[in-house]
Amino acid sequence: MTTDTITYDDVATITGGPLDSLRPEERDGALRGAEILARCLKLEGVDVLFGYPGGANLEIFDVLAAAGIDCVRTEHEQGAAHAAEGYARATGRVGVCLATSGPGATNLVTGIADAYSDSIAMVAITGNVPTPLLGKNAFQEADIVAIAAPITKGSFLVDRVGAIPRTVGEAFALARGPRPGPVLVDVPKDVQQHYPRDAQGRYRPPQMPAAIDAPEPVVGGMSEMQLDECCRMIAQAERPVIYAGGGIVSANAAAALRALAEKLGCPVTTTLMGVGAFPPDHPLWLHVLGMHGTVAANTAVNEADLVLALGVRFDDRVTGKVSEFIRHGRIIHVDVDRRELGKNKPATLAVHADLRIALDQLVAAAVAGECGAWRAYLEEVARRHPLDAGPAGALTGARAIQVLSDVTGGDALVTLGVGQHQMWAMQHYRARRPRSFLSSSGFGTMGYGLPAAIGAKIGCPQRLVVDIDGDGSLNMTIHELATCRRRGIGVKIVVINNQWLGMVRQWQDMIYAGHRAGSAMADPATRVAPAGENDVYPDFVTIAAGYRVRAERVRGLADLQAAYTRMLAVADEPYLVDVVVERESNVYPMIPAGGSYADVILAD
Repeated sequence: MTTDTITYDDVATITGGPLDSLRPEERDGALRGAEILARCLKLEGVDVLFGYPGGANLEIFDVLAAAGIDCVRTEHEQGAAHAAEGYARATGRVGVCLATSGPGATNLVTGIADAYSDSIAMVAITGNVPTPLLGKNAFQEADIVAIAAPITKGSFLVDRVGAIPRTVGEAFALARGPRPGPVLVDVPKDVQQHYPRDAQGRYRPPQMPAAIDAPEPVVGGMSEMQLDECCRMIAQAERPVIYAGGGIVSANAAAALRALAEKLGCPVTTTLMGVGAFPPDHPLWLHVLGMHGTVAANTAVNEADLVLALGVRFDDRVTGKVSEFIRHGRIIHVDVDRRELGKNKPATLAVHADLRIALDQLVAAAVAGECGAWRAYLEEVARRHPLDAGPAGALTGARAIQVLSDVTGGDALVTLGVGQHQMWAMQHYRARRPRSFLSSSGFGTMGYGLPAAIGAKIGCPQRLVVDIDGDGSLNMTIHELATCRRRGIGVKIVVINNQWLGMVRQWQDMIYAGHRAGSAMADPATRVAPAGENDVYPDFVTIAAGYRVRAERVRGLADLQAAYTRMLAVADEPYLVDVVVERESNVYPMIPAGGSYADVILAD
C-alpha cells in the first residue's frame, strides 16, 4: 500500500471509488470517506457529538467509536442541535451535531438558526443521498446546503471523498471565529462509502493536519488613533455607562470588563447574552437592560452622555424604538464583526477590534472623568425601582427562581427555555460566572432548555447544571428526558408551571383585550377543577416517571427549598421538580415593543 500523503493542495484532484476498485494489496487498512471524516473530527479536538442515526449517515455512525468519538444519541435532531449549542456555550469549544438526510437534516434547521442568531460555534454534519441521486427527488432527499445557507457562516456539500479533510478543516475554522457561528457540512452516502484514489486509480491514504489557516482575517486591537479618541471621550464623560453583550463572553473578556469598569468607576449593564460576564453583587452592576430589564439599567443607557457598547448588536429587544435609544449620548461601539458596526445604530466611534485586546488597551490607557453624582443618581433610581418577585409568601415564578438562586449560590450552570420564566431567571438568578447562563436569546426557541442542559452537562460533567424551564417550553422537548436517563446525564429540571404559555398570555391580556386564544396549557374542564393533583396539566411528574426519571411536585413556598435540596442531593441522575406557581403573574418591568424607556410599564 502506498504511503503517499494527501495535502490540502492536492485533494481537489482525488476521486473516490468502492473497495472493490482497489488492488488487493491496497485494501488492508484502507480508509473510506466516513473513516476519514471521523479522523478529521478527532484531529479538530472532537471527542463527543450529538446525533440521530438514519439511512444516510449510518456509515458515519459505524466508525465514530473506533475513532474515539462518543455519540450522544438524542431523541430528536433538534435536540441534537441544541445539545451541541449547550456544549459549545458551556465549554467554549465547537459543538458538533449529526443527522441523516431529508427530515433528519431539516430537523436540525431550528437549532442551526438559533446558533446563528446567538453566534454559537457549531458544526452540523448531515448525510445525504448518493451523489448520482442529488436533485432527483430521491427518498429522503433535501437540499440542506441551500436551506442552511442563510443561517450559517458556511454551508458545504462534499462531492468527493478527497475533499473531506479540507472541508472539515475550513468548517471548524469558520465556526470558531473570530465571531463564532454554525457551519453545515453535507456528505452524500457514496462519499462516505468510497475510498480516495488518484487519477490512476491508486489508493491514496490521507494524512490530515489538525487545522487549516483561518478563512477569516485575524482581528487585532484598536489603532493608536482609535485608542486616543476613546480615552479622550471617556475622560470627558460625566455620565458614562458600559453596555456589554455576548461578545464579552465569546472573547473570554469578562475579567478585562471588570477591570475596566473598576478603573473608570463606570456603571455596567449587560444584555441577556452577557449575563454572567459581570459579577451580580458588584456595586457597579445595574443588571440587564432591555424590554424586561431594570429601570436603572434602561435609564442609565438612555440618559448617559457616553455609552461604551462592547460586543453588542443593538437588537430590537434592547433598543425598542431605535431612533429614541441613546438619543442624546455619544456611542463607542467595539465589535469583532465589522458588519455589526452601524448596522442597527450609528456610533460616534465605531471600532473593529478583538474585544479582549481592546479592553486591555483601555484598562492600560483610559482615565475616568468625574461621575460620582451620576452613580449616586442611578443608585437612587435602582432603590426606587427594585425588581419584584411578588407578594411575600406567594409562590410566584420569580420567587421560585429567586429561591433556586439562593440555594445554589448562583454557581449552577443554568439553561433556560423561552417565555416568562426566561425573563424571571434573567432578573432573579444571579449567575456568577461566564458561560453559566445559557439562553436562546436572539431566536427565542422554545424547547431549548433541556437539550442545551444535556450538552452543557456532557461538556462540564463536574458542574451542577439546571434547566429552568416553563411548562410550555419544556413540553416541546421533554422527550429528551429519555436521553438523560439512558446516558445517566445528571441534569436537574425546574419547571415553572403556571398552566399557560405565559408570555403569550401576558401579551394577549395587554394587547389583545384578554383574548387568550391558544395560550392555555390545560383544557377548560381541567382549569376549573378544584385544586389538587388532577388540575396540573401536563402532569410532568407522571411523564418523568414514564422515562424513569425521579420527580416531585411543589405547591407551596414553604416546601420549595426542601424540594430543591432533595434535587441537588441526587448527584448523578436527572431529577425534575415541578413547581406549580401563581398562574396570572406577569413579567415587569416591561417596555412595550417599539417603545422607549420612558414608556416602561411597572405593574398591572
